[in-house]
Amino acid sequence: AVSIYEPGTLAIGIIQILHGLGEHAARYRRFATAAAGRGFVVCTHNHRGHGSTSAHPGFFAAENGWQRLVGDALLVQERVCTSYPELPVTLLGHSMGSYIAQHFAMNHGPRLSALVLSGSTWPSRAQVLVARLLRSIVSLRYTQHAHSPLLDKLLFADFNKRFEPARTGLDWLSRDEHEVDLYINDPLCGGPYTTGLWRDLLRGLYELGSDNAITRVPGTLPILITGGELDPIGGDNGMGKLAMHYAQTGHSRLKVRIYPDGRHEMLNETNRDEVTNDWLNWIAESARIRS
Repeated sequence: AVSIYEPGTLAIGIIQILHGLGEHAARYRRFATAAAGRGFVVCTHNHRGHGSTSAHPGFFAAENGWQRLVGDALLVQERVCTSYPELPVTLLGHSMGSYIAQHFAMNHGPRLSALVLSGSTWPSRAQVLVARLLRSIVSLRYTQHAHSPLLDKLLFADFNKRFEPARTGLDWLSRDEHEVDLYINDPLCGGPYTTGLWRDLLRGLYELGSDNAITRVPGTLPILITGGELDPIGGDNGMGKLAMHYAQTGHSRLKVRIYPDGRHEMLNETNRDEVTNDWLNWIAESARIRS
């Protein structure tokens, strides 16, 4: 299902949101409503294996799961652009969605006027190879549709360490305790994740961790790399590496915005209004320049 938020006035652009792993599109309603108030058409959808209508929770596809995620994003965009064919399109991906967004830009870059990468990082191929090996070993005991708590524990092991002693195991998401509790109490958040999902996600990350890959992203596409300083997935170090690789591959319209003390979900952080305003201002200006 696709959710579309339309402005009450003349539309100035389209923002397509790709959500992260273990969450769903409805969690972006607050940002989408604010964006619609600024004149943007906003579209969101749940990735395969996510949301209330998923037939196979935590599972993408039996084959080519990662490519299917990118294909789904294209189908959603085509549907929205049919109604708004002249508007510039910004693709906003958070966390796992940021990796899908980069693959989309690699394959369909001319369709975009701007790209926002939230809660992202540069995937180290060496680390991804280790994770793929762990998945392969664990998967000897499971089918691709099965959930392995051990694999989840191994891949999420260090995320909360920085915040110990912690109130919950998910303090790394946000400084806002209410938002963390909303995630914890949301039955559509936090998995399960199948061994098949990890196979596809790690394949996507491995392909992305190459300068040759991101040279396929148009060099003049405005790119915003943004997130919290203390985000265990990216943070200032991970986002810095990501920006460095884009700069080294000739991407000339690059901006990095790191929020001090911020954690993984900046749209659910204590300073979310500042973040929302910053992002929408950047999108409005960058998409206008590109278009």
